[in-house]
Amino acid sequence: LKALGYPNRSIGAHYLKMVLLIVLGGLLIGVPFGDWLGGLFTGLYAESFQLPGFVHVMPAWLLVVSIGITVGTAVLGTLNAILATVRLAPAEAMHPPAPGRYRRTLVERLGITRITPALRMILRNMERRPLRTSLSIGGVAASVAIVVMGNFFRDAIDFLVDSQFNLAMRSDVVVWMTEAVDDSARHELARLPGVIAVESGRDVPVRFINGHLSERGQIQGLARNPELRRVIDTDNREASRLQGDGLVMTDRLAAKLDLRVGDRVRVEVLEGRQRAVEVPLAATAREMMGLNAYMERRALNRLLEEGDRSSQFSLAVERGSEPALIEATKGMPRIVGTFSKSTMLRNMEEISARNIRIISTILTLFAAVIAVGVVYNNARIALAERTWELASLRVLGFTRAEVSGLLLGEMAIGIAIALPLGMVMGYGLVILIADLTQSDQFYFPVVIQPRTYAIAGLAVLVSGVASALVVRRRIDRLDMVAALKTRE
Repeated sequence: LKALGYPNRSIGAHYLKMVLLIVLGGLLIGVPFGDWLGGLFTGLYAESFQLPGFVHVMPAWLLVVSIGITVGTAVLGTLNAILATVRLAPAEAMHPPAPGRYRRTLVERLGITRITPALRMILRNMERRPLRTSLSIGGVAASVAIVVMGNFFRDAIDFLVDSQFNLAMRSDVVVWMTEAVDDSARHELARLPGVIAVESGRDVPVRFINGHLSERGQIQGLARNPELRRVIDTDNREASRLQGDGLVMTDRLAAKLDLRVGDRVRVEVLEGRQRAVEVPLAATAREMMGLNAYMERRALNRLLEEGDRSSQFSLAVERGSEPALIEATKGMPRIVGTFSKSTMLRNMEEISARNIRIISTILTLFAAVIAVGVVYNNARIALAERTWELASLRVLGFTRAEVSGLLLGEMAIGIAIALPLGMVMGYGLVILIADLTQSDQFYFPVVIQPRTYAIAGLAVLVSGVASALVVRRRIDRLDMVAALKTRE
């Protein structure tokens, strides 16, 4: 085009317009689709978690940033390619490209010389284009990170369910009373059909005050050595034992009140004979859910200057006896409600399984598209640039498999490097998401099971193999006569 008289500006504008048309098409599809996905994900999370202020919105700044990054990346990539071309004189640009300048690879410079000629050719070609190699590895690693992030929620919810329903809440049924009653009521509950053990508890609504800071909540009175209702931290270990007359608070509640272990906090009781008392903070616990405070039940009753009273009872029951037990409690006075752990757990698992399946499927498809796009496009470009070289090797006696190995070997090495890098990136992304979703009421545990890494690696490997098969087919159908014709 330059030889025909077109100025550099016209050539650049032509290709920029073409790229911007493609970007415009992508934005017209991507922006509404992204808005729909955001609403879908928000709705799915809302079914499982009550996160305050967690609603779907698309602020103007987010739209501007996403469009700006997309357009800016496309324009920079186009200008980079155009500038490399228009800087050449027309006569020089119409000549075939000069042979590449190769040197010993980093592996060879490190003293590892016993490598095959084919591997040496692959490594030298990758080092010759470091930017392309880095971008290819980075793109595949990003797809691995996306799959790790998408499947992380399954691991986090499994951990949360195990922590809350198997370790902390070890009872099968919880019975709530209309008001605090004499603890002797537990003997009546123990005589119900199928009951193995009963553990008393008491919940008292209070307001915690420390100077100008205050927070409304409740103190949960538990047994001194609880078996059916325990305080479990984020490491799935039992928190500090409830001893003496001190409080055990979640770390988030203590932080909101600016309290340290050993400080005294003013507690205003909001039920019965309302009064205010001061209680020492004995320990803190890092729980996943709620702004909770705990105290040994008898100590709580002494603090309230009341007798041995309880407002809820945790029951361990025989397998299969829950329906009869719940039916029996319906006719008992002063029982306001009965909670079945198995029913709640079953409902939660049904909802979370469906939500996680949708989220992980969508993100895995995104990752597969990215991986295929990066791997296949890089292979196509490399094939277009090295057609003459590959055809020459075929004429010299190399088999189709050997010729394909030179090109596909680069893909394989790139994916092999990208897999561990992507897993590290995925872990960092999960930490970022956990920090962003953390609130006063909820903490998402950073837990990634080996199966999640395996799924991420397998998804990218399948995408890479699919791309490799397509490229291999194009190499097999290479027209050696046309490729070896003089290019001047």
